[in-house]
Amino acid sequence: MKENIKNIDFYYFSGTGNTLLVVKKMKEVFEDNGITVTLFPIEKSDPSQVNLQHVIGLAFPVAVQGTYPFVWDFIKSLPQTENTKIFMVDTLQKFSGGVVGNIKKIVKNKGCEPIGAKEIKMSNNFLPESIDEDKIDEIIRKGQEEAAEFAQDILHNRAEWKRVPVISDIFSFFSKKNFIWNMMRKAGSWQLDEEKCIKCYLCERMCPIHNIKMNEYPEFLGKCTFCMRCISFCPQRAIFLPDKDFVQYRAVKAEELLEKH
Repeated sequence: MKENIKNIDFYYFSGTGNTLLVVKKMKEVFEDNGITVTLFPIEKSDPSQVNLQHVIGLAFPVAVQGTYPFVWDFIKSLPQTENTKIFMVDTLQKFSGGVVGNIKKIVKNKGCEPIGAKEIKMSNNFLPESIDEDKIDEIIRKGQEEAAEFAQDILHNRAEWKRVPVISDIFSFFSKKNFIWNMMRKAGSWQLDEEKCIKCYLCERMCPIHNIKMNEYPEFLGKCTFCMRCISFCPQRAIFLPDKDFVQYRAVKAEELLEKH
């Protein structure tokens, strides 16, 4: 298949950087094989403008055994096509169930040719109580190795994209529904310590769904999907969850998530 792939447009979302590390490792392997790879942040991309002559890559974290509503919306809004090759990779801590099979169903109905899917375990970024740097380094190393292997499997036509009907549909149901996210918001939402806030605007710039608006201080608008960017990258730890002690986890620098590729 390698000879048939000349351009890959890789659409990704990364909360605290785990997924971006996987994407960059795969990009490195593809480019070493003479393929042009362009990265597009999902939160800044218009699905109607996807180049259907290129191979499409999708990458994102798992959330609620599926993924974030805005990622679902992007995938469901991809245009109809005829045999556009597509692959996906997700990052997760333990288990998904509602991603691989359901997305295969969606993209096949769009006319795409699914050429491979991979789930890669990475470090927990959801309010960890402690961080073991050596353990995290090892998890990231293994994750990047799996990403490199997956890229090679795509190039040599060894990748698979399986689907388990019914089960994948059931699991994906929850992450697609607003009531689940509303329940999570009611259970606990981010708060701001104004005494710590330095009004750097980083949280507003990083929010993928424009849930943060800067007035005198950052204001949360009530549609958070808990991607962990604001609370993990706040330089003053001014954003917090009441009655919850946690250590900030981030796999990359904020600038890497904000940069234009």
